[in-house]
Amino acid sequence: MGMNGKLRRVRARDLGRVRSDEQFRNTLLSAGRQLPDVASGLSILPWYARWPMRFLLRKQLKALKAASAQGPVQEAEGEVLDLHKSWHGLHWLMCQSVWEGPEPYRSAILGGEEIGDDIGYGPPRLVEPRQVEEVARALSALSASQLMQRFDGEAMERQDIYPGNFSDDGDWRSDLRRDYERLRKFYRESAAQGCAVLSWID
Repeated sequence: MGMNGKLRRVRARDLGRVRSDEQFRNTLLSAGRQLPDVASGLSILPWYARWPMRFLLRKQLKALKAASAQGPVQEAEGEVLDLHKSWHGLHWLMCQSVWEGPEPYRSAILGGEEIGDDIGYGPPRLVEPRQVEEVARALSALSASQLMQRFDGEAMERQDIYPGNFSDDGDWRSDLRRDYERLRKFYRESAAQGCAVLSWID
């Protein structure tokens, strides 16, 4: 489980629909993962707690049901990039900041326009095609070797970069380097196709 950073390409023709159509947006966000059975999960609660929770979660339950009814989204290979738990470490390495940082690097994972409702760890964010091109150029100019020269496990832990253990886990250097290369490739291909990028924490 945990918090996983995900990015998805959005075709220019779908930009308006992503902004205005919540059901369509939720279907895109659900691609590539099993939708949680929230209704069944509520059954473990005592009877007097189930109804208030169903009322509070009515919008989420409706969206999940609609997305599930449509079935899985058919997607081409590479349409979704799952950075797993590398997302926050990569942001810190690119921006040298916990949540903010200079553009266009900030837009690569945590930037863009917030759209829709909070889906658990904040609303999804949309990076426009023009910004995608800027991110792609910036990442192209910053090699993985240059990025990893900034790695400082102790500093990352002091700043509570998720998920922690950067100074103890010897795999983090190789994982972050690998996922940065994947991020560069994803933005390079997205820019070449004139796509926007939808990002969220799942």
